[in-house]
Amino acid sequence: MALFDNKAVQDSPDLFRRRARWALGVVGRGKWVVLGCILMVMAPTILYLYKAERRYAAQVEVLIEAPDIGDNLLERSYGKSRLTEASVQTEADIMGSSALAGKVIDKLGLERDPEFNVLLRPVSLWAKVVGYINPLPVLTGQRSSELGLSADGRRKVERTRIQGMFLSRLTVKSRRRSFVITAEFIADNGEKAALIANTLADLYVLDRLEASLQDTKRANEWLAQRLEELRHDVATAEQAAEQFRSKYNLAQRRKGERQMTVTDQQLVELNSRLVIARSELAQKQARYDQLRGLLRNGGSMDTAYDVLQSSLIQRLREQQVAKERELSEAMKTYGDRHPRIIGLRADLQESRAKIAQEITKIAASLATETDAARVGVSSLERQIGQLQQGTNEAGVHEVELRELERQAETSRTLYEAFLSRYKRDSEQERIQRANARVLSPAAIPVQPSSPRRVRIFLASLAVSILGGIGLVFLLDRLNGRIRSADEVEQITDLPLLAVIPKQTGLKRAPEALAYAILDAPRSPLANAFRSLKAVLAASAVERGDKVTLITSAIPAEGKSFITRNLAMAVAATGSRVLIIDGDLMRPTQHVALPQEPTRGLTQLLSDASLTPEQLISRDERGGFDILPAGPVEAFSGNALSNGRLDEVLRSLSARYDRIFIDAPPSLATTDVQVLTRFVDQIVFVVKWNETPRDAIMAALSYLAKVGANVSGVVLSQTRPAHHRKGAYGAYGYYGAYEGYGKSA
Repeated sequence: MALFDNKAVQDSPDLFRRRARWALGVVGRGKWVVLGCILMVMAPTILYLYKAERRYAAQVEVLIEAPDIGDNLLERSYGKSRLTEASVQTEADIMGSSALAGKVIDKLGLERDPEFNVLLRPVSLWAKVVGYINPLPVLTGQRSSELGLSADGRRKVERTRIQGMFLSRLTVKSRRRSFVITAEFIADNGEKAALIANTLADLYVLDRLEASLQDTKRANEWLAQRLEELRHDVATAEQAAEQFRSKYNLAQRRKGERQMTVTDQQLVELNSRLVIARSELAQKQARYDQLRGLLRNGGSMDTAYDVLQSSLIQRLREQQVAKERELSEAMKTYGDRHPRIIGLRADLQESRAKIAQEITKIAASLATETDAARVGVSSLERQIGQLQQGTNEAGVHEVELRELERQAETSRTLYEAFLSRYKRDSEQERIQRANARVLSPAAIPVQPSSPRRVRIFLASLAVSILGGIGLVFLLDRLNGRIRSADEVEQITDLPLLAVIPKQTGLKRAPEALAYAILDAPRSPLANAFRSLKAVLAASAVERGDKVTLITSAIPAEGKSFITRNLAMAVAATGSRVLIIDGDLMRPTQHVALPQEPTRGLTQLLSDASLTPEQLISRDERGGFDILPAGPVEAFSGNALSNGRLDEVLRSLSARYDRIFIDAPPSLATTDVQVLTRFVDQIVFVVKWNETPRDAIMAALSYLAKVGANVSGVVLSQTRPAHHRKGAYGAYGYYGAYEGYGKSA
């Protein structure tokens, strides 16, 4: 029966803390593996950082400007006057081209620099060794494709290789939403890197200027050729116009004047008069239409334009207003039938009649004027039509002459435009802008750009540490042995009863091990056995257990040592304790007796005439009795199965307070399966860092098949310093008390 509920431990709130302690314990146990990984990674890293060639990066910035915009005629910058990201990227590609790289190489003589010309570098020892071992062309520095080339071909190939080396060190980038190009060059020397970067920028600006000059030169050559053609066209057109004028005897006219006949002059004059007459007719027709509209709609004629402009009507209206005012004042004094009132009303009516009469006259006059204007327009239109019908053949010749003159004028204008552009470009050819300038020259870098020593060192250190920790966890998982109390409980699903430290400080002779806790009563070992005694005693008191069986999975796990020292710890309390050596194949409990017994448990079980009192020996120093196993030669495989063991244990239980059976390993014999039927408690011993997990699970499985209820597990022969790193809870602090008893 399990003494503790292990699930309660697993479900405790400090699960994370226990797992963290377990992880730290695993790392602590594997610290030498981690250290080895760090050394394996960091040693070549440090050697690389020490031997690696330093590289320095210099940056130069170039600003791209839009070209000058001229007239649209033969504009060679047409379509390029507005910079875009694509055009800036094109300029960046030009700056990183092999043509410009070749100019930099020629100017600075980089073909004589071993950094760019590999043939000038000294042959390394490794290359010599490779050449001796395998003298193939691809390994000795000569490519098979170059063997059949001429001297000039090899020079070109070498030139291409130098340019490739140069371009591999060059990085040209254009910024987003900017007209700035950044060129970065990497070299073994900071001053050299800055010199090459600045030279590249200067040659790019110069190359851009030369390209502009070449464009201007080609345009001027084309303009000169085109001017000759236009000059011939102008002369031909003017000669044709002059010959036509002479043929039809047309008068010479001045530049800007039109050749006009009498008929043309009359037509011009009549057209002018017709325009004026039509304008007057439109005005009068509009005024007349306004009056007619007011009259047709029953509106007041007083608002008409001509009525408002009449001075007579204005005076009559003033008189009307005066009479209305006088009538209003008289009405305050006299009645409606008073002669004065009647007279004033008659005068007012007369004024209104005069105004209406005058408006009627204005309307009639406006209608008469409109009709007269319409007749005048019709007359002018008839005259113009008659003149147009009378146009003679001279007008046709005049039209043809004007066409010839227009052609000559067009040719002359085009010729003058080309001539002006040619003179302007000829002058501008001497004053050209590159439309690009160095915005920020490259400074000499102080710190190397590669290798990034701190970054590489820290990255390697992090990789080595993480790799070492990962390897430690992998090895821990691959290791099938128990390393901590936590693992014991997780694997067996049984409570951990005690952790027994490995015996130190004494000779590992059988006699010394037999009385370990007596020789050092205040040691951690003695404290561990007293703790185990207390745990088992609590169960014994609760259920009245007396017989405790101690076994393990495989031999040499310390079960006999634990049985003997546990018996001494219980006997020290005054209890009557008996140890039965149940390991009939390898008995060990008799080693501390004065003499080796000749009879034991084997004879007791096979001979009914013998009693336990005849075979039990007393260990005076230990304070307990021992029932030895007996001689190994007398071992019988059926000794424990004859039924007498139950009778022996019942008789012994009446005499002793506690009985401990030192059983054989569970996987070695089947005796344990027989002994478990007659005991109250079963303690399973596991040796720290030795017992395989498979053996533990197999042994517990065998015990479970016979109905054995294991009370718990004892972890034996632990090293306190190592076990403390992998344990949790109270079991992790056994090592902390290692020197506690010595300080007293």
